[in-house]
Amino acid sequence: MKTFIIGCLLIALTAAVSIASDEIPGSPQKQPILLFGGDVYTMSGDVIRGGQVLFENGKITAVGADINGQASSASVQRIDCTGKRVYPGLFNANSELGLIEIDAVRATRDQNEVGSINPNVRAEVGVNPDSELIPVARSNGILLSVTAPGGGLISGTSAVIQLDGWTWEDMTLKSPIGMHVQWPRMAPARAWWMRDTERQQNQKRDEALKQISQTIADARAYMTAKKARTPEEAGGSEARGSAPGLADAK
Repeated sequence: MKTFIIGCLLIALTAAVSIASDEIPGSPQKQPILLFGGDVYTMSGDVIRGGQVLFENGKITAVGADINGQASSASVQRIDCTGKRVYPGLFNANSELGLIEIDAVRATRDQNEVGSINPNVRAEVGVNPDSELIPVARSNGILLSVTAPGGGLISGTSAVIQLDGWTWEDMTLKSPIGMHVQWPRMAPARAWWMRDTERQQNQKRDEALKQISQTIADARAYMTAKKARTPEEAGGSEARGSAPGLADAK
């Protein structure tokens, strides 16, 4: 009886693993592809009934009611989409996709870095290409996503990732997109779950604002000093392998 139960558990485990297998990224496009016969939703104009979409090297090159003239090459792969709808991939404008797998499991959360000032953090480096959430997003039409870090005051930079690729380098479409600042709450919260008094909340807000202002001032001062250096000074520091400003201090 025990052997039978163990055998059933192994079979169930094998089935679960096979169902949860990751999606295999697509190979680079080798030939032009023409979608025809479907209703094309352009998002910026009227729906093209029975329209056509041509794309090459992973990019759309033509859209219209009849673009056969632009797809006359014998190497074009034609896909009949009659009775179907063709629309652009959705763009997730702000997410933590690839940085969090299971919110309740600390080991799978990689969106927050230690400390409050982390302008050096790059979200794309922390993206997990094997995340089970990526195929789920793709199946719902999301093909591009802005993935952003969180936590602290200055969290780091976000990136646009495409939800297809073996590594985070493959998936990164553009980075950085912007620096993310977690602005403190300006008005004190009066909810039942807030343990700090209004005075304590205001003190923490003022400290956070001061820290953000000081960080921005330091960055501006560094940029001003860097621009003020002559090419000879910069070249001398680099030749000696010194960090900017250290050679001059000596």
